[in-house]
Amino acid sequence: MRNTRYSIVLNTVAIVVISTFFGCTDLPTGPAGVPQMRVRGITLVDWTANGYSRASARAAVNEIADVGTNQVVIVVTAYQQGASDNSVRIDPDKTPTEGSVSLVAAQARAREMEVVIKLHVDLDSGEWRGLIGPLDPAAWFESYGAFVGLWADWGAQNGASGLVIGTELAGTIGHEDRWRSLIRMVRSRFGGDVLYAASWDEAPMVPFWDAVDRVGVDFYAPVSIRHDAGRIELLTGWQPWIERLHLLHKQTGKSVLLTEIGYRSVEGAGMRPYDFDAKSTFDPAEQADLYWAAMEAVGHTDWIEGVYWWNWLAAGGGGVGNTDYTPKDKMAEEELAGAWGN
Repeated sequence: MRNTRYSIVLNTVAIVVISTFFGCTDLPTGPAGVPQMRVRGITLVDWTANGYSRASARAAVNEIADVGTNQVVIVVTAYQQGASDNSVRIDPDKTPTEGSVSLVAAQARAREMEVVIKLHVDLDSGEWRGLIGPLDPAAWFESYGAFVGLWADWGAQNGASGLVIGTELAGTIGHEDRWRSLIRMVRSRFGGDVLYAASWDEAPMVPFWDAVDRVGVDFYAPVSIRHDAGRIELLTGWQPWIERLHLLHKQTGKSVLLTEIGYRSVEGAGMRPYDFDAKSTFDPAEQADLYWAAMEAVGHTDWIEGVYWWNWLAAGGGGVGNTDYTPKDKMAEEELAGAWGN
């Protein structure tokens, strides 16, 4: 394995050379090849109590199925006031109810898609969840464990194929014994896949990968160094990250699943994929090119299971002028459908 920093330098040089040679072309134009992509997932999102029970959510599930998805990932969010607080809460206005999730899950199964529940914790303070570091870890894990246990039971009763028991909780992974205890509790109540979704820079530090079924990575790493990068340039920008993901696979002995990946439909989206509120110009073609490059990069590996694209809105939305992550009614949706066979 080459030195990672040296690899990044080489690939950065290659990006510049390729972009100069091809004149920032968008070639190739055909669908991405995904012969090894076994998991073709899209994340359905809503941050209201009953949003998943509305007609728009059922319509969204049909749209997701129509592009060739085989797993619908449903986000359920708990909340806490600040990063150092010792408990999480189910917000009566913002946390989806079990009933609403059951309705949309039934619709997904009717369209022959598996259902995965992905648990999040959002902070009232607006801080990133990766900063959560409770002053009393025992109290926090007891509170969080009750939330996770609720959805482990729901998953067992409703035939979910997977449960993501934590998302980007980097500030808590040092409490390895508590995480292992939580995982044992989940397995005693839920028979599907048990996953953890680490941020792309957190993933190498997670100490309990052996206890879950796959290495989950929320992948928002930069894959370009400028606006309007062409497809070949974007694919080249993936190569050092593929090396890093492969090293993680070899170190853990587990297959990798990109539990989140997404790009806004704006200029420069590949430079800072994690920047959800930066002001930029609507550019659906750049989003589509990034979708192509991601699927082409990961779709030919037998150790990356697949992707959960972020996101599709249960409330509807997307289309011309929408600069958020959803591919709905944009060129990226066509890219998905072409790659996934519909």
